[in-house]
Amino acid sequence: MRYLKALKTGKGETQQRYTQRYIGSMVGDVHRTLMYGGIFCCPADTEVHHKGNLQLVYKSAPMAFILEHAGGKASNGNVPLLSVQPEYVHERSPCFMGSPDDMDELANYLGRK
Repeated sequence: MRYLKALKTGKGETQQRYTQRYIGSMVGDVHRTLMYGGIFCCPADTEVHHKGNLQLVYKSAPMAFILEHAGGKASNGNVPLLSVQPEYVHERSPCFMGSPDDMDELANYLGRK
């Protein structure tokens, strides 16, 4: 993804190089994002997880609620994550969470702004 490459090389809007971290636990990864900044990404892919890997109702949406109340933003790549209406309880969704500036920059890369 072009956005992640721009962040890693320091060619994003902040002109700072971001490092990629992966703890392997959504709670730990989002906690790190809240403490030190950055963005949490769990996108969909074309091979295995066509709708993303995280369940919307009991993983992505509750964490999005916490993150948005802490001043951040959460999206599925198209719309705010908290506005997604699940069709069934175990529905999965792509998930992007982070600071408003990082999320706005991501939206620019995705052509959503």
